[in-house]
Amino acid sequence: MAESKYAKCVIKDLKGKVMRDGKEAEFEGIFLPPEKLGAKCQFLYSIQDKAKVDEATPHIHDFPIIMTFIGANPENIFDFDAEIEFYVGGEKQVITSPATVSVPAGTAHCPLIFKRVGKPFAWMEIMLTDKYTRREVE
Repeated sequence: MAESKYAKCVIKDLKGKVMRDGKEAEFEGIFLPPEKLGAKCQFLYSIQDKAKVDEATPHIHDFPIIMTFIGANPENIFDFDAEIEFYVGGEKQVITSPATVSVPAGTAHCPLIFKRVGKPFAWMEIMLTDKYTRREVE
């Protein structure tokens, strides 16, 4: 039997290496680059279960990014018990319930701080670009 015309649309190899400035960045989760997606975007997904500073350095991308934070309870994704600090345009935003953050292209963002994690939560990020670039903010 011939393989399905659309079998390539089902991506089963979900692990990938996040590269920043030519070096592998720390990331544990799903990473789908443009080559796997067949689209000009990148997708990341991970479960966070401890407090940490995920990204300390404020920076700017020339493409929009969309981040979503939801509870990891499979029976209720709105069961969210964490405190996240995320800076957008230099302003601190505090997230204590499920939320999506849409960062426009050219907008400084970060630090991203998982300040308190009472229960694990899922973090998804979509970068609307096929080439990761960033500029540090003074």
